[in-house]
Amino acid sequence: MAALCRLLLGIWLVTDSGLAKAVEVPEIPKKILIYGGNGFMGTRTSELLIEAGHELTLVNRGNWYWDSAFTVKPHARHITCDRFLPIEKCSKLKEFISSSEGLDVVIDFSGYHPDFVENSLSLLKGKVGFYIYISTDSVYEVCEKNHTEPSLETDAVRPSCPHRQAELEAAENYGHLKLSCEEVLARHRAHESGPPYISLRLPDVVGPRDSTYRWWIYQLWMTLRPFLEKEVTVPTRLVDRPISLVYVEDVAALIHQLVQGRDRYASSASHSKGPPLDQAYNLALRETPTLFQLLKDMRQALNLSDSVTIKTDGGDETIQLYPSVNAGPVSIAKAEKFLAWNPTAYSTVVKETVAYYEKAIYTVYLDDPRRHMIRTMQTYFTSKPYDVIRGLGAVYSVFFGQHRDEL
Repeated sequence: MAALCRLLLGIWLVTDSGLAKAVEVPEIPKKILIYGGNGFMGTRTSELLIEAGHELTLVNRGNWYWDSAFTVKPHARHITCDRFLPIEKCSKLKEFISSSEGLDVVIDFSGYHPDFVENSLSLLKGKVGFYIYISTDSVYEVCEKNHTEPSLETDAVRPSCPHRQAELEAAENYGHLKLSCEEVLARHRAHESGPPYISLRLPDVVGPRDSTYRWWIYQLWMTLRPFLEKEVTVPTRLVDRPISLVYVEDVAALIHQLVQGRDRYASSASHSKGPPLDQAYNLALRETPTLFQLLKDMRQALNLSDSVTIKTDGGDETIQLYPSVNAGPVSIAKAEKFLAWNPTAYSTVVKETVAYYEKAIYTVYLDDPRRHMIRTMQTYFTSKPYDVIRGLGAVYSVFFGQHRDEL
């Protein structure tokens, strides 16, 4: 009866805008283990799952990025574990899994090495219903596709030639390791009774609270341009090259939907009950802007079109933060068909992301990322570090230090 009342009434939560909203609570909250959950995508995903009433256990090194110490940490069980260390060092994780009757879902944001996934599956054997692995479009960097269109999920096939395979792996170790993690999931599923899984292959992720700071660097580069020595530039080779991006809000929302709808996904052969499982899906925006277009749109959202010039530069020293891959855009047709993938419009992504980082300059509890950004601008964009402080004062009317003349 209590569960029914909760379902009918919902829970009223206060949003950042101060307005209350009703959130539907599932009748039976799911037990979810999240590797990560405190970073860029993990924080937003955790927030949505917490709002939905699920029971979260986060496994990470204990670093709470951006505002995750306020929005996530108090509402979830936390186990400190460094997955780069031998699994024997994670005694609390082993104890938790051993004492648990079972987990509905595992969401793996930090599976950067096949050993991490291997250890996870070995610990969880027979105790998890569904595994969501966060992969990357970098996997296509270690494969050779036979067409020039956006990469399909079926293009993730390693070369048959061992020499060529080793050559690609050496050039793109990250993509190699992430594809190896996918291969571990597939092997466990096929031969060791591993859990059903879905791998989400993501291109460069954009949006609020990006711990790589790439978007914010470009944004501050333009807003502080009159106080910096380095001109805003795009490598000539990227001027006409389309790129895939994905919005953090869309990724979190899809993971939330997969968790909520897991009970309907009875088998990978039953499309009517959900998407085919044990497969990979590309996620991205529908639009594929060039880096040059992205910066122009960012500039327009900042109302700087008349004052900031974006130039092209063929030199090797040109700063390039997007894209992180060379294989080009990815196709999202499969995700649209089976996951009902309906990403946010590119123009909205630009507007909302720019607005977030403009606000972040003033946000008191974002002191650490703001200081990181100031140091970045001082280190790479000018030889006169105080000019960055002066620019922040002139543009945003905020002051983070006091200049003292040499005596």
